[in-house]
Amino acid sequence: WNDTSGPLPGVTFPVLFEEQVRRTPEATALVFGDGFVGSFAEVNAAANRLARVFIDAGVGPESVVALVLPRSAEMVVSLLAVWKAGGAYLPVDPGLPPERIEWLLRDAGVVLAVTTESAVDVVPDGVESLLSDSARTAGLLAQMSDADVTDADRLAPLRAENPAYVTYTSGSTGVPKGVLVEHRGVVNMFLHHRDGYAAAAGIRLRAALSASFSFDTSLEGVLL
Repeated sequence: WNDTSGPLPGVTFPVLFEEQVRRTPEATALVFGDGFVGSFAEVNAAANRLARVFIDAGVGPESVVALVLPRSAEMVVSLLAVWKAGGAYLPVDPGLPPERIEWLLRDAGVVLAVTTESAVDVVPDGVESLLSDSARTAGLLAQMSDADVTDADRLAPLRAENPAYVTYTSGSTGVPKGVLVEHRGVVNMFLHHRDGYAAAAGIRLRAALSASFSFDTSLEGVLL
């Protein structure tokens, strides 16, 4: 029962996602509320354009991008774009106390904070911000290619050992502590869930994002 070992490809999640895009470009990849519905090809193209904006802002492997965003389709696209650029994301609930948000962003050493016009005031001074819903960002995205991002585009090659995201403990026993999770850990979890749940049942799995984006288990709802 405990013999659960298996092969783990030395790839990052963007590679797996792009393989799925080639297999099922028109299949639904993301649904938000009663409005946004995006195919794999559409979500991939949007993430590629945003990833190139991130790269121009200095995002690359070993750098951290804070996603100070409400639950939205843009949140998921931004997560994927950070990974395509090579960076690690830090999920930040914009409703947290400003003091905690400032502490998280300072401690993680973020190079960029992605947020909205309504939430930008919680981003501390000195941290570069990119407003996902601004005209300036729309203009930048319009100039970018939607082709898949490669190591030739990134500031440095992206490897399975690079961090994919940073999550913080609650701090109930003192100061919150950041934990880095590598791409190979994300891929391991995804493949386990995909093969263990969907493949075993013979179905195409659809998961709801029920957990807070700041909670580690939210990735199950995002990736599946």
